[in-house]
Amino acid sequence: MIEPTHRSWVVMVLSLLAIGFTMAPSITASVATPAMPQDFPRVRAAASGLYFDHLVLIVLEGLNICDVLTYCGGYAPYLTALSDAYGIADQDHFCNVHPGLPNYLCLTGGTDFGCGGYNEGPHSNACTATAWNATNIADRLEGAGLTWKAYMEDMPSPCYGASWYLYEVRRNPFVYYRDIATNATRCAHVVPSGDNASVLLGDLASSSAAPNYLWLSPNSCNGMHTCRISVGDRYLSALIPRILNSTVFQTSRAAVVVTFAEAYGWPIYHVWAGPGVKKGYASSYPYSHFSLLATIESNWNLAPLTPNDRDAAHMGEFFQGQPSRGLNEPPPHPIPARYVIVISGTGGIGVLVASVILFRRERRGSRGPETADRPDEPVE
Repeated sequence: MIEPTHRSWVVMVLSLLAIGFTMAPSITASVATPAMPQDFPRVRAAASGLYFDHLVLIVLEGLNICDVLTYCGGYAPYLTALSDAYGIADQDHFCNVHPGLPNYLCLTGGTDFGCGGYNEGPHSNACTATAWNATNIADRLEGAGLTWKAYMEDMPSPCYGASWYLYEVRRNPFVYYRDIATNATRCAHVVPSGDNASVLLGDLASSSAAPNYLWLSPNSCNGMHTCRISVGDRYLSALIPRILNSTVFQTSRAAVVVTFAEAYGWPIYHVWAGPGVKKGYASSYPYSHFSLLATIESNWNLAPLTPNDRDAAHMGEFFQGQPSRGLNEPPPHPIPARYVIVISGTGGIGVLVASVILFRRERRGSRGPETADRPDEPVE
């Protein structure tokens, strides 16, 4: 595999002082935004949460935020538009561990269990043996009378504990816990997602039958692990609008979060969407996977799994009516180099500034145009 390529920030600002005139053209970059679902009266479920009653988590593979966002060099126009339309956490540093498996464990168990550097199957070494006997988010949900279900694309049968075709078991953290993997009743909650997540969408067709917590792991191609980013973006551009326009999202307090398991040197893409999410919102507060877990626990008043999620800042600021944490420094939408912009002008003196911003990208391999293959990833 190609070693990570580190590119430093290069910022060049050419300033020209012009005397005797004042100009102020306005240049606005526009990004197509997904159509917002029509507003309907919201009903509060029996298992009412602080921010939502149903949560869909879509967990993708390891990419930096600027591998995704088109305005800083990425290749996912739909996910970029989704982030502009709803709420993005642009300083989410996942679990700060590699490779993918320990991050999936962080999201469901509140710790990586010491699995840094490990990416194999359930109960296969010392760290996964520790996870095997650990309390997990499914335990907390069931203990509070809440329902849950995990949907795995291309998994051949419920709770399948080995990789098969485009299904990679390390993207399915639920089978790493003994009290799920060895319990037939609970294994019935870890199911194949069906073509184009049809099983998930079918469950979202009924507010009364839909689980409170729904996890989706796309296969290794649609999850942007083995295929080009644009392939996964097209998959999500078809799926997420159907989620947002489902019966559950139209009639209940529901949210969807799209996040990545890990990144290399940069934060991950992490976006909240749904009827109760703030529109056009961005936060640069330093979050992590523990923050997502803390948000779920805060929402349903669940006991924390570990000190990691207990002490993590929850992400309630992304929901309507909740206060902001006051940090907003997103990756900038760049000004095209060909534009010369009058920044200010007084007394007949205008200051002309032309800016060229070359964004740093940390690639896990060389990257050409989007027609090229997906960048190589580190050895996992």
